Amino acid sequence: MKLPDYIKQIGLKEFADRFGVTQRAALAYLQRTRRPRPEVAQRIVDGSPVTWQGIYAPYSRARRRTELRA
Repeated sequence: MKLPDYIKQIGLKEFADRFGVTQRAALAYLQRTRRPRPEVAQRIVDGSPVTWQGIYAPYSRARRRTELRA
């Protein structure tokens, strides 16, 4: 499962409380403007249906698109 989809499913407040991040951080993950640090990502993978690929793959795709434009 992708991280933004999971955040939408359970809500910003619930996600923030469950994984020990601020609601602002959860919003940044939802909007894909910031990615979780590895230790936070590990907590998310351990405590949800989100996979490592569901966390980091959207960022690698966005980076490739940016590099292709340059």
